[in-house]
Amino acid sequence: MPQVRVYVSIPMPVEEVFAFLADGCNLAAWHSGVMAIRPDGTDEEYRYRFPGRRRECRLTRTVYEPPVRVGFVGQRMWTPLGTQVPRFDFRLWSWEGGSRVEVGVTSCLSGAMLLLWPVVACGWRRDLPVDAQALYEVLTGATERPEGEMEEMVAVREAAGGGPTDSTAPDAAVGAPAPRTAAEVGVLGPDISTEPGFGSVEPYRRAPARPRAPWPARRFRLPVPRG
Repeated sequence: MPQVRVYVSIPMPVEEVFAFLADGCNLAAWHSGVMAIRPDGTDEEYRYRFPGRRRECRLTRTVYEPPVRVGFVGQRMWTPLGTQVPRFDFRLWSWEGGSRVEVGVTSCLSGAMLLLWPVVACGWRRDLPVDAQALYEVLTGATERPEGEMEEMVAVREAAGGGPTDSTAPDAAVGAPAPRTAAEVGVLGPDISTEPGFGSVEPYRRAPARPRAPWPARRFRLPVPRG
């Protein structure tokens, strides 16, 4: 089950960013997993086109926790190799007067599609940082980047930063670029990384691993020679 997450800092209040993400019709403006979308009767049901599909599929908003979390689940799509169910999750928290957004995608595969999960994961790792860049540009209206900004973005992506700070948070690695403030982000561009940043708040919590029961001991007997 491929699961990819990236994080982007946006110099806007959490409430405004959440209101934009909670409206599924806005996904087509920046997310590569949604080619076109329209409402389907209620605020939680939509009809959308997944890349490579001609027919519309159903998209349902299954998580709505303002202004912290919102999630959408797509309809199960059939292929000759199996099925795929895409899920789009977003988590938000305040950071230095702005917002830190987690953009996540999960693909539930079945059948022979399970053999292609490395290819699916590789595609999302390639596209999701570009989607985070597009989300930043759509919300802030920043379409032109100052000269030399791309080098700055490459350096920032190599380091964690932008998460909630705490007195018990670990120190940053020596030589790593320091996290930028919301004012600096508005000038230099988005802070995109694959880490949420330092702090006590973890956007995702994994369930503790369950202990496995020991395998029963087996006894093997050598064949008794006859004659």
